[in-house]
Amino acid sequence: MKSMKKYILAIILGLVVGVLTLVGQKYLPMNLNFLANSGAVWLIPAFLLSYFEKGNRLQAIATSIVCLLGCVYGYYIFEAVLNHHAFTLARGTLLWSGVALIAGAVFGSGAFFANQENSKLKYFGMNLLPAVFTAEGLDNVIHIKDYSHMVPAVIMKIIIGVILYLVINRKDVIRRKNIISYVVITALGVVAFAVLFGGI
Repeated sequence: MKSMKKYILAIILGLVVGVLTLVGQKYLPMNLNFLANSGAVWLIPAFLLSYFEKGNRLQAIATSIVCLLGCVYGYYIFEAVLNHHAFTLARGTLLWSGVALIAGAVFGSGAFFANQENSKLKYFGMNLLPAVFTAEGLDNVIHIKDYSHMVPAVIMKIIIGVILYLVINRKDVIRRKNIISYVVITALGVVAFAVLFGGI
């Protein structure tokens, strides 16, 4: 019963975030619009929900996946309602559902490991959120021609990533393993963004 409540909460949270994403895309000003157009933003509730639930690894992964799928379907169903057309499992919906499954597995595992004091993967878990924001910002810098109209937003993504690193790792900011973990995950994130958005 407790697990069921957790997954219901994950679904509801995901649906709400998905709807807010569409609303934000429509009404937020240009330099804040990145908050509704950032793939990294959806990962925040998925990661934090799994992290604070402190379940086992499988539960953490399932919670993250359910939350992210809620984001995807909340967004696309509300978009269909808002624009008065039938909801279909179009290419975009299926693509982001696939991303939700992969990202949910990765970030759910990260949330689990972040809670394990003696795990060798603790730093991996703690640096996932900071790295994904930094990576998205760096991906935007690499493709700056496409983002020249929103340079402040690009800079803000990188700043958010760095701030998250400093806050989450406040006790181990200059620890070598921690810094290496952050840099490596950021680099992998840049590659992932290139593959993802290159394939859309």
